This record gives sequence, C-alpha cells and structure tokens, in this order.
Amino acid sequence: MFDDYMLNENNIYYITRKDLIDYGIQFLDGVGSYSICKVCIKNGGSCCNFCSHLKNGVGCQSRNTSCTSWLCGYLKLLFYSAGLLKGWNAFWDEVPGIDFRKDNTPPLIKMKVHIEVPRLKELGEALAVDLKSKLSRDEDNLDFIVLKKDLDELIDEIHFAENSTVASFYKKRLDHILKDFTEFRQSVIRMKIHN
Repeated sequence: MFDDYMLNENNIYYITRKDLIDYGIQFLDGVGSYSICKVCIKNGGSCCNFCSHLKNGVGCQSRNTSCTSWLCGYLKLLFYSAGLLKGWNAFWDEVPGIDFRKDNTPPLIKMKVHIEVPRLKELGEALAVDLKSKLSRDEDNLDFIVLKKDLDELIDEIHFAENSTVASFYKKRLDHILKDFTEFRQSVIRMKIHN
C-alpha cells in the first residue's frame, strides 16, 4: 500500500484518512486479531460496548482512526509478544485528531513512521484457541473480561518499566498469567524460531 505514496528526501509521505484506517485494519488482520475479536464479541467482552457503530454479534460497522489504533488487553498482548507494540504506537502517535471512539483526523495526513503489515495470523488464532478454552473452563465470562483489563495494565507497566528490574517482575507475572495459554505460548516460540 505504501508503494502508492511517494517518500521525499526526509522520508515523509502523505496518506489519506481512509487509507490509514484501511492500512490499520490490514495490520490488525496480519496478526490474526479477527480471531480474538470474534471470541470477545461472541462472549460479551467487546471493548466497543455502547458504541453507536457496533452491531451486536457482528462488530464495528464504521471504523475511525481512534478505534483502529486502540488495542484491548488481548490485542496488546498479541502485539507485545510479536514485538510489534512499539512500532504500532509510534505509527499512531503521528496521527492527529484521535479521540475516544471518534476522531477529528484530517483527510490527508503527513507521516514519517512506516510499519510493515505482519504475516502472523497464526499467533492471533492460537490466542483465540486458548481464550475459547479458558471460557469453556470458567463458570461465566467475568474472568475473561477482567483478564483483558489486567493484561492491558500489565503490558503498559512492562512498557513503562522497560529494562529495569521492575520490568522483569512484571514479565514473570505475565508468564504466570499465561501459564495455561499453551497454544499461544507455543505459537510465540515458533514465531521467534522463524524470525
């Protein structure tokens, strides 16, 4: 997609708001986010509850830059585990006008950061398998919803702590939380071997 945009000597390119949203969706699809969102939406854990563009049981009907760029705890785990979180955040930090569930992004945006669409669908699919398994073991979906929030906060803590000793504590905590996520953990190992 970025081949259509000319980079100048400062590696600046221009992209339309619509193409930016489409590119974000392609990127999300490249890590298998659809598999995870499908599990969430089906089990009442959609992060978009009460949004006017959310169709019950189906998903978003009108994406904007805000909801395209935002990651729930499960997607944040996926991006963090794939080593994509920093690049994703840097990319969307350049986009003006992003706000909660809406945006005032102009029709044409000047960008410097470029990220390649990943080919890691199996990672998201593996996480979705583990999430389904977790839901089948739980009495209700409350733990599923709480875990999403806990992962969101924990990965933020890891990110903010960077390479400090505190970060290693948070990483151990994350490993403990994911101890039963066998499909996802195996998929992460396979990804690291092949990269």
